[in-house]
Amino acid sequence: MPPQRIALIGFMGAGKTTVGAILAARLGWDFVDTDALIEVRAGAPVAAIFRERGEQAFRDLEADVLAELAQRQRAVIATGGGAPSQERNAGFFNTAAATFHLRVSLEAALQRVRGSGPRPMLSRDEAGVSALFESRQSVYQRLGIAVDTDGREPASVAEEIVRLLRNPRGSQAPAGSG
Repeated sequence: MPPQRIALIGFMGAGKTTVGAILAARLGWDFVDTDALIEVRAGAPVAAIFRERGEQAFRDLEADVLAELAQRQRAVIATGGGAPSQERNAGFFNTAAATFHLRVSLEAALQRVRGSGPRPMLSRDEAGVSALFESRQSVYQRLGIAVDTDGREPASVAEEIVRLLRNPRGSQAPAGSG
């Protein structure tokens, strides 16, 4: 049975929102960006939620949104970079969605997000950002089928995901057919 939901995970700047919108249009599915949905529901930008309520409050909102989206059909879901790192979200990525890890180098990620507005996780020093990047890689690799994004157009990345969905041979089969 084909998946009913596709989750895109990866570090900030991996292209989750851009690729997700293209992929959803290509499949004729809905597109949901969890950070944007959280902002609408909270009535505040992600940076303000982090600043005024703290990271834990943001992670609670994020977990609630993912639990709700686990019931959604025919949706491509771009998640925040930290969502897969939260143990309570593991079920979503393991069983509720076909999960793809948009793999990006730290250098490319930082270049892509430069000037894109406030990013709470980038308020760390360079060593802190690098450590955060490294700490998340094993989680992304464990939960998602890797698709490289460095030096590629978003449409090409979306097409690769479509090919993997149609013919998962040569990669681990996507989960989340429920």
